[in-house]
Amino acid sequence: MISLTAIQPIIRVGARQEIEGMAVTSADKKELFERLLENRKTVFWICLGYARDSVEAEELAQEVFFKAWSRIDSLRTPERCREWLFRVARNTCLDSQKKKRLRRLFEANSPREARDEKTPEALVILRDELRLLKKAVRALPNKMRSTFILREYGELSYHEIADILGIREGTVMSRLNGARGKIRERMKGLSHGK
Repeated sequence: MISLTAIQPIIRVGARQEIEGMAVTSADKKELFERLLENRKTVFWICLGYARDSVEAEELAQEVFFKAWSRIDSLRTPERCREWLFRVARNTCLDSQKKKRLRRLFEANSPREARDEKTPEALVILRDELRLLKKAVRALPNKMRSTFILREYGELSYHEIADILGIREGTVMSRLNGARGKIRERMKGLSHGK
C-alpha cells in the first residue's frame, strides 16, 4: 500500500519542473521580443509609408509591437523574426487603412482634425513636397505600393521583401521599377497642378 505522504513529494517535483519550464519559455519570449524591438526604426518607417503623418505612424508602430508581443507564440522560426515582424507591420497598416475607409463611409460629414502645426516657411515647403509624394504613393496599385513602402520607407533588402510578400526577388525589382516610374510621373503632374 502507498501512503499519501509518499505521493506528495512526486507531485511537488513535477509541479516545480513545469513552473521552471514556463519560466524558461517566458524568458525566451522576452529575449525574442527584445530582438524584435531592435527594429523599431524600420517598423516606424514602414508605418509612415502607409500613414498620413508621423503621429499616425507612431500609433501604428505601437500597435504593431503590441500585436507582435501578443502573437509571439505563433512565431515558428525565431531566426526569421525580422521578416515576421515586418509582415505584422504591413498587415497592421493595411487593416488600419480598411478601418479608415469604413469609418469614412459612416462619418462622411464629420470634420477632420488638423494635426499639422504652424512651422517656418522651409518646413511648409518640405511638408508640401512630402504631401505630394504621399499622394503619389497612395495612387500606386496595391502590390506596387507595398513593395515600394517596404523598400523605400522600411529600407528592406529585395530578399526580405520577397520573403514578406511571398514573391520572387525579380518580381520585387520589377514592381519597384514600375512604382518609381509612376511616382516620378505623378509627382511631375501634381507639382504642375494636373
